Amino acid sequence: MALKDHFSREATKDIESLFLISKSNCAFVNYRSEASCTAAMHRFHDSRFNGVRLVCRLRRSSAPASGVPTGPSAMVGTQQANASPPHSPQVGDETADEAKGGVTEQFPVQDKDAAPGASTPSSKYFIVKSLTLQDLELSVRNGIWATQSHNEDVLNKAFRSTENVYLIFSANKSGEYFGYARMTSPILEDGSQVVGEAPKPENSVDAPDVPKSIPTSATEWAPRGKIIDDSARGTIFWEAELSETEAEEEMPEKDDKTVDGDNQVVAQSWGKPFKIEWCSTQRLPFYRTRGLRNPWNANREVKIARDGTELEPSVGERLIQMFHRLGPSGAGAAVMAPHPQLGMPNMRPF
Repeated sequence: MALKDHFSREATKDIESLFLISKSNCAFVNYRSEASCTAAMHRFHDSRFNGVRLVCRLRRSSAPASGVPTGPSAMVGTQQANASPPHSPQVGDETADEAKGGVTEQFPVQDKDAAPGASTPSSKYFIVKSLTLQDLELSVRNGIWATQSHNEDVLNKAFRSTENVYLIFSANKSGEYFGYARMTSPILEDGSQVVGEAPKPENSVDAPDVPKSIPTSATEWAPRGKIIDDSARGTIFWEAELSETEAEEEMPEKDDKTVDGDNQVVAQSWGKPFKIEWCSTQRLPFYRTRGLRNPWNANREVKIARDGTELEPSVGERLIQMFHRLGPSGAGAAVMAPHPQLGMPNMRPF
């Protein structure tokens, strides 16, 4: 993806991502700040890429096209007709830091001083991490999940105090949300009843091809990152690698305990099983949530979260709505068996 190298020139530490829409010969390039984005626009407008003249515009639309980033980003077209009219920066209290990265829609800035539990909305939302994709697929079949033990009390309190508790799942290092589910039972001391009520197994359906994630090494200009090839939708997305702090926060927490065996492995302290009802298994790539921030987690982007992180309710609502905007037949949608399968994921002994 030579285009990322072109737009990384003199911006190696500033470039965040590049979203290429091949069918329209357009791309959206996201930088870390308004200033770096503006500088890039002046630097690359009217430049040449593989002999083709590039037209660059700042894009800050309040009504963007579906699935297209609009944060401080330079929109690039190979000719004038491919570029949208320029948009003026949004006027308001938004700072350059709050405007980092592209977004799929214009999100209002939430109150940073608010804290989890400060109100009692009808729904609560939590990010849930899984070490493997297989455990999530099995949960879809049996309607059961078990979280780390230190999350149990928080989830139980949420289940007792609100009408709906939604869990938004992602597998470690997948670069996407797997889907989301609603808690349908509390977490009981004796989880045997929950497992005993699980329906008998049915044949599963093979999942379709999902977007491919391809690591990219650092080049003379571009930092290390990864390409997400979503060819079924006609898009290719490149994203710079997260900083060490951000990468650490995207991973599930691990206990330091080890178990006996030929291969020493890290064991997690998994708790008791409880029932959930899956609402969607439509995959949602992290890049489509750019710009959606959680004020209950230091105003970080929602993709940067630990297992059990609670989302501010309006942010959680927006996030689950995004699962239903991708369309029912897009690549990356997990197709599961219509009936659950008996059993518990191997990673959650009890």
